[in-house]
Amino acid sequence: MDDLLVKHLTGEATREESEQVQQWLAEDEANQHYFDHFKLIWEESVQLAATTHVDEQLAWQRFQNRVQQKSFPPSKAKVWSMNNPLMRAAVIAGVVISIAVLTYVLFNNNPGKVLSMATVQATDNVKTDTLPDGSLVTLNKHSQISYPERFVKNKRVLQLNGEAFFKVTHDKEKPFEVHTNNITVTVLGTSFNVRSRGDTTEVIVETGIVQVATDKQTVVLKAGQKAITGLNEALVQTQANTDQLYNYYRSKKFVCEGTPLWKLAEKLNEAYDVHIVFENPNLRDSLLTTTFDNAPLNNILKVISTTFNISVTKEKGQIILR
Repeated sequence: MDDLLVKHLTGEATREESEQVQQWLAEDEANQHYFDHFKLIWEESVQLAATTHVDEQLAWQRFQNRVQQKSFPPSKAKVWSMNNPLMRAAVIAGVVISIAVLTYVLFNNNPGKVLSMATVQATDNVKTDTLPDGSLVTLNKHSQISYPERFVKNKRVLQLNGEAFFKVTHDKEKPFEVHTNNITVTVLGTSFNVRSRGDTTEVIVETGIVQVATDKQTVVLKAGQKAITGLNEALVQTQANTDQLYNYYRSKKFVCEGTPLWKLAEKLNEAYDVHIVFENPNLRDSLLTTTFDNAPLNNILKVISTTFNISVTKEKGQIILR
């Protein structure tokens, strides 16, 4: 798929090819992770190409040597052929400037060293880590970030899959960027939560100011505000953040302040890997005000049952509220 990804990123892909890329991304979560990693390296390369002077011919020759050493399948040889007019435009404009610049310039001035990308992944447990600039990141379960082991001179760029809370070290000379789905979140130094699940991305600001951008729109969020957008949506919805449930995976608390029961149920499903369903749909919008501090799931369900005078039963892998 690398040839199609190159054409997709350079805008050279036809409609059919773009649909093929989207289908490939939807087939497997691993494909999406591969693409995000591929895109991050690409964007870093383009940024460097704008400010770096390189002997492109020599860089291209070096890149060709690396390709030949990798024993690509025969089909790949055609992809990199300079006799293909369409791929010539994509490959020269993209690969030569981007990947060749990476291999030639970035690798600590060591021609034989490959660019190192760091990946932090949280599987079944929440994970906290420190980034190269001293910023702190807390990853919710089943989430992942990727970033260069050293940031380029004028920005700090990361790729996120899933949900994470960032406490960013202030550096006005190096904006901090988080890329996820179709948005870019940019800050200098602040704390904020980014949640990217399925087609929806949500950004909540705790402190400072955050910029959220799509291809069509840029909005600025202040503390206590949030933005929501979809993968296929160009516009970003902004609104006040009215609850603290989003940070349950950091605080170990479920803080409900007039919170609809359906919203609490969603977070409980994530936190305890369960499947809570409502047999009576009228229960979904019932409001709850309380705080569960590191409480076992059974205790939480007991409080819900008593508060709303309902039964809670476990059947066939589900927890049914009726």
